Amino acid sequence: MADGLPNLPAWAAHCHMGAGHGAPGNMVAKLMNSPSLVQRIRPHTKRNGRVFIVIGAGGLALLLFVDAQLALPWPLHLSLAAFCLVAMALGVGKLVEPETSLEITPSAMTYFHFRGSWTVNWEDIVRFDVPDVQRGLERQQIPFLGIRLRHYDNFLQQLSPRLAVHLVHQQRPLMLQALRSEMPAHREYLDYVDVPDIYISESGKRYRGVIATFAVRMVLMREMLGYDLYISQNALDRPLDEFIAHLKALQSTRLQHLSDHHQVNANQE
Repeated sequence: MADGLPNLPAWAAHCHMGAGHGAPGNMVAKLMNSPSLVQRIRPHTKRNGRVFIVIGAGGLALLLFVDAQLALPWPLHLSLAAFCLVAMALGVGKLVEPETSLEITPSAMTYFHFRGSWTVNWEDIVRFDVPDVQRGLERQQIPFLGIRLRHYDNFLQQLSPRLAVHLVHQQRPLMLQALRSEMPAHREYLDYVDVPDIYISESGKRYRGVIATFAVRMVLMREMLGYDLYISQNALDRPLDEFIAHLKALQSTRLQHLSDHHQVNANQE
């Protein structure tokens, strides 16, 4: 981080440094792809993976030792064993997740999942925030980062079917929650759960299969919650409100960086 700029993201500091030293053309031209401009987000839930495994394995070992000495009742024995196995399963689940859940650069944002990854260019993002749902007389936020896209085509063309299948199933509870809160009078959920496998985008491009199913799901989720893509809070490294503020700072700094980059190119011509 550059001196005097403690609150700016990494690439903001680098832009300032480049402008302050005359910014040689080749230096500024390389800033967009410089490793120092990449913001990598490590999910906080992954940090406890080994702890869960140790607790589960240690609990099983202790259970076997105590059971050999006291002959615990089977209901208690099974309950404790199940708890230990669940703890171990949670730990393994955390460890198989990617080390980095999000990679943010001045040009794009990439989400990593153990089933694959997707990338969204900043130009394709209309807005992002924390979605909320109706709970009684109040609106309550849900633990997700919501992203609304300008167009679907760029996103759908790089989305892998393997990841699309997983996301369709993974986000089903979120969709049902949205249905119950935003459309309480709607009783036939089948038209939201059993979506078609054909989708035609605004540009007229036709999609089939699971990619089309995911596209239709995005349309339905936008109708209810206002966003197309959803990233769980568990994939982030800080509370949602803080992450939104950080993301907005990166977005704002990105625009300044592009402006500086174009200005240097104009001065060279």
